[in-house]
Amino acid sequence: MARVKETEPRTADADDLVNQAKEYAFVKKQIEYLEKQKKDLHAKLFEKIDGDGFVDDKGNVILELPTEVDGYVSVMKQRRVSRKINEDKAADIIYEHGLQDSLYKTVIVVDEDALMAALYEGVLTEAEIDEMYPQSVVWALVMNKR
Repeated sequence: MARVKETEPRTADADDLVNQAKEYAFVKKQIEYLEKQKKDLHAKLFEKIDGDGFVDDKGNVILELPTEVDGYVSVMKQRRVSRKINEDKAADIIYEHGLQDSLYKTVIVVDEDALMAALYEGVLTEAEIDEMYPQSVVWALVMNKR
């Protein structure tokens, strides 16, 4: 006959810290694995789309699936365009046309070095500096290994 400890519980308590930590670690590991798998599949699909797909009028590259997959009939490498000003090029053109007075605006920002100097000189108090730099607390769950 097997020996059983009298004080050892026979069922796992879902609210038990150790069981919750085990489950969290397991789920975290699964997510990491799935993210890597998703990244690998993404690269493979882009390769196939680039090789066999067709470009539509918007610049997207589309590859029809041979059969429907969970309601999907094609995969698409979607073209997304964003525009951000090239400050150096803009400055060259603005100065070339003499438009700096009308195309630049003055933005007032706090000089943090001067702010700290004012604290050290006693012009501002630490309490005033604390008001200017309110704390924002964010909590992260970290699983530590030995």
